[in-house]
Amino acid sequence: MADASRREKLLAFGGVLTVLFLSSLNMTVVGTALPRIIAELNGFDLYAWAFTSFSLASTVTLPIYGRISDVIGRRPVLLGGIVAFTAASLLAGLSQTMLQLVIFRALQGIGGGALISMTWAAIGDIFAPRERGRYQGYTGAVFGLSSVIGPMVGGLVTDTLGWRWVFFVNVPVALLAFEVVRRYLPRSQRRPGTGIDVPGTALLIVGTVPLLVALTWASTVRPWNDPLVLGLFALSAVGLAAFVWTQYRSSHPTFDPALFRDRTYRVANAAAFLTGIGLFGAIIYLPLYIQGVQGGSAASSGFVLAPLMGGVVLGSTLSGWLSSRNGRYRRWIALGVALMAVGFAVTMGFGPDTPLWWVVTAMIVLGAGIGPTNSLLTLAVQNALPFAQLGAATSANQFFRQIGGTLGVTAFGAMVAGHVRRGLPELLPPGLSDTAPEAVATLSDPNLLTDPVRLAAVRNALAPAIGPDRFDAFLAGLRGLLGGALSEVFLVALIVTGVALAVVARLPQGEFAEEVDPEAPTATAATAGPTLDGAMGGGGPPSPAASGGS
Repeated sequence: MADASRREKLLAFGGVLTVLFLSSLNMTVVGTALPRIIAELNGFDLYAWAFTSFSLASTVTLPIYGRISDVIGRRPVLLGGIVAFTAASLLAGLSQTMLQLVIFRALQGIGGGALISMTWAAIGDIFAPRERGRYQGYTGAVFGLSSVIGPMVGGLVTDTLGWRWVFFVNVPVALLAFEVVRRYLPRSQRRPGTGIDVPGTALLIVGTVPLLVALTWASTVRPWNDPLVLGLFALSAVGLAAFVWTQYRSSHPTFDPALFRDRTYRVANAAAFLTGIGLFGAIIYLPLYIQGVQGGSAASSGFVLAPLMGGVVLGSTLSGWLSSRNGRYRRWIALGVALMAVGFAVTMGFGPDTPLWWVVTAMIVLGAGIGPTNSLLTLAVQNALPFAQLGAATSANQFFRQIGGTLGVTAFGAMVAGHVRRGLPELLPPGLSDTAPEAVATLSDPNLLTDPVRLAAVRNALAPAIGPDRFDAFLAGLRGLLGGALSEVFLVALIVTGVALAVVARLPQGEFAEEVDPEAPTATAATAGPTLDGAMGGGGPPSPAASGGS
């Protein structure tokens, strides 16, 4: 849109913001309702899959949408994604079984992949590289606004109307997004000569899906050394190896191996993968901590996530504005990852009696770190590669973030379920297994901790038989057991974030171009060493050494 007026750019940007609002609202609304959803559908072992099915489907489709959008433009991809997302949202709200919910969430993810990838790519179409930092800050504000509203709405709707309505609220927002995009986002000229890597996409699915299933089953429904689990790991390894092999031989690879020669592309994607683990782990497992460990309502878990997203707004807006002002982005990414590490270090100590003010403080710090990493890593990739590959490059960065989050949440789910199952036998009241086996089965279900109505019914039925004190002692022990499992999750997230900080130290510092050149890279990546802009020192334009070629 180099020749478009400022009014046309802002109207197009408004359409992109509406789509971003829709996709981010879905993430946070569903996140706070998930514990109650799983409790009602009686599937704690599949807690992570209610999220993973969406994330997996959206992740696998990201490279496809990126490739298609480089050929036909962002607008038709966005419109098609909105339609698919809306239809699947209605179906998810009507789910009657856990299997149905997982399937419809996967269908929702197919549409969500278009929303996630095209939002960031369309901004690259509308604005010049030097402007993108500032407007990424605005997108961070909208993301934060919808994310602050989302947890509150999700929690309140779940506690009042029921969890099904957290899916139905997507419909009016989707209708608005469709109309704004249809009217204001301009059509792009078709770019022939780019095809879709169908075999590579199929092999990517073969390599990813068995891995996620194996991680979900291990230590929950099957042991790690179970032949089926080991077979799934083996199938995943073969699929991923075959995928890599095809990428070097395909005329239109899903991930062009030539792009990995660029150090910015390599480092930014690796950092997105690692930070995605922490991002998605926080969104999914913090509500479980509030509802399961502290015994709060779905609404209270939503209010706790609000400071997290408020921190995202602050971090994204400030870092975007500063990166556009002085042309540097690496120092702000490094600062963001460091703040994430601090946030996870604090959450490791959360327990049943942790004060709410301390939880809120940790969430603000964690969110302030997530903000810069979520937007500026995408900017770095867009800045380093040719404009003709904008869709594929942007989608690749989102892919690595999503696949990191998907793998992380799946592994975290296996950790939590396995930890709780191993510790439950020691918590059960003595002799209860012989006298009331059905009661034991009920007490052994961690869903009790996320379903106040069911918990009250079980208390009324069993407290007279085993004694109120013994029943309360069991529940306190179960909450402590779940808290210990979540502490392990946050410890792993801290370790991974520390690795991400070391990776970001290798990120080159490029100079933002003033205008988009459709025929050339928007910038040349640097070959500067691992120092972080002089230990994250002062601003000003990049030095010649910092903006040299790679």
